[in-house]
Amino acid sequence: MEVKYKQSSELTAIPRVKHGFFTKSGGVSSGIYDSLNCGPASADPLDNVIENRWRAIAALGLQESQLFGLNQIHSTKVYTIDKKSSDDYHPGDGLVTREKGMALSVLGADCAPVLFADKSAGVIGAAHSGWKGSVSGIIESMVESMCAIGANRENIHACIGPTIHQKSYEVRDDFLLQLQSLSGFATEQFIKEEQDKFYFDLPSYLLEQCKRSQIQGENLGLDTYELEDEFFSFRRNTHQGLKEYGRQISLICLT
Repeated sequence: MEVKYKQSSELTAIPRVKHGFFTKSGGVSSGIYDSLNCGPASADPLDNVIENRWRAIAALGLQESQLFGLNQIHSTKVYTIDKKSSDDYHPGDGLVTREKGMALSVLGADCAPVLFADKSAGVIGAAHSGWKGSVSGIIESMVESMCAIGANRENIHACIGPTIHQKSYEVRDDFLLQLQSLSGFATEQFIKEEQDKFYFDLPSYLLEQCKRSQIQGENLGLDTYELEDEFFSFRRNTHQGLKEYGRQISLICLT
């Protein structure tokens, strides 16, 4: 099966920017990791993960690029990558650069991958954004880091890739208090109540954060939980009684 990925038409239209939100197809892994599992922290053999990551890079024609990733910790920590940066997996949830040939990557299995690009300044970014990072301000941290190396808010476009959507994202009632206290703005519109259960709209919340950071936001509308044939999902596997899960990769690079 071929390697497949989704794209934003807005990001695709920006010169020198290559990107992809990868599905789980086209890799060498098997079982619950079938098949393009790119998570080195999983129990999948590391050789499989390395091969899968190489296949993702090659699918975008980025074989000559250096791949950067993160030890994702649900934070607002963002690293600026340049030619002196090591490709060690530092703890954090965002990467930005203005250098060519630096492929920035994040992993997901329900949390949102968000890819950023300034339409004229040649600055890009990649963020991993679950609910903790989202309410803590990972979007604004990304924007500030991009602007620090030459981007302008009015020219930044952010695209939310495959992530869990509201109808699949049940949360506990104590989550509502955390959401309200950490957000600093009214959050009722992002919660839906049905039969005494609460459901959180993570993509819409991230779009609101983009708006508050004065950048353009886009959601591809891909639900990792529902689209079982295309994406890994931590929550879906948990509901199926599985203790492990694969991770899909999202990439962006300047060429």
